[in-house]
Amino acid sequence: MRGLNRSIVISAIREHGTASRADLVRFTSISPASVSAIVSDLIEEGLVCEEGTTSSDLGRPGRLVRFADDVLFLGCDLASAEGFRVGLMRLSGELIDCRVLAVPGQAPSTQRVASLLTDYVSEATSRSVPIRVVGVGVGVPGVVNPATGRVQIAPLFGWEDVEFGELLRDHLRIPVFVDNDVAFALAAEVDRGAATKARDAILVTFAEGVGGAVLLDGKIYRGRGAAGELGYMVTDVSGARGGLHGVGTLEGKLFELVAEDARRDGVDTSLYEEQTARLIHQLARSRGAFHLSEDIGDQLVRTIAAALACSIALLDPEVVLLSGWIELGGQEMLDRIVEDVRRLVPSMSEMQFSSLGDDRVVIGAALAALRGTLADVQVVEAAI
Repeated sequence: MRGLNRSIVISAIREHGTASRADLVRFTSISPASVSAIVSDLIEEGLVCEEGTTSSDLGRPGRLVRFADDVLFLGCDLASAEGFRVGLMRLSGELIDCRVLAVPGQAPSTQRVASLLTDYVSEATSRSVPIRVVGVGVGVPGVVNPATGRVQIAPLFGWEDVEFGELLRDHLRIPVFVDNDVAFALAAEVDRGAATKARDAILVTFAEGVGGAVLLDGKIYRGRGAAGELGYMVTDVSGARGGLHGVGTLEGKLFELVAEDARRDGVDTSLYEEQTARLIHQLARSRGAFHLSEDIGDQLVRTIAAALACSIALLDPEVVLLSGWIELGGQEMLDRIVEDVRRLVPSMSEMQFSSLGDDRVVIGAALAALRGTLADVQVVEAAI
């Protein structure tokens, strides 16, 4: 109960910015004694500070409390096309200092990732304006156990059965939260994006592969751990292939379609190692815009629509969000996909592009770190 009350008080401070203890009692309906004890704990932990007073007709003025500016949470997206995308989030939920960390090599090891993030946290905490990074969230493109941070498989990096969360905790000495990158992206859309009003939603991302995440009854659905891996959906059994250690059938089908079109321009598609996003962006640059031959474009739309129709027929979500290279096709491509899906399902969901741009995974990862860290009675300070 104390942990729940603590979360409610923190949420009230986040919503209102500054508030007195009396305000927090009114906002939360928690007893004055409990609010006072929780605020005292938060002050002692350095998470909130007192600032100014508020007038009162009923007695002495109350002290206002607000979140401390120096407490930050790191969010990281390992699957960003440019490198590792990182950002720092204040307790208020504001994202600051967004940047991309250059990553040498195509498949960094877990040790290399841990070292890069440790260096970034060390640099951030040594700036002229003192800050404390007190929690870290990292989105991984693969199958992850969020309770432990163990990565079952991340084909893009060649990782298999690695204790990534434990390694990061050993390096950073602060709470670390690791999850599938698309699950973090969907959590961000639920918090402040296009799924804020949804209880049931799907996010499908088209990057180097195809990923997905599912929200059911207000919670991320995980199945036995790999729910949402839409890249392995079979839309054409005659061409079914792939497996856990390679690209999924849907991922392979989309790459082959784009590769067939690229070969018409004389592109050596073997250089792209079945990474659809890289090939898509190369075509967009060479052609001046994202444009596929008419026959290939039709097949691509039909293939994507078939996968989405299967998902909608099974789960009947309120909203389906799409992100990644598919956004290069703009509203025209989205309208074509919607038209095809509508013909295939008994009840059409709202369908639109993701609303949070390239920082969606960073936001979701930082939010997970924020919420997970503050659920603890005490916050462990960084020891870099």
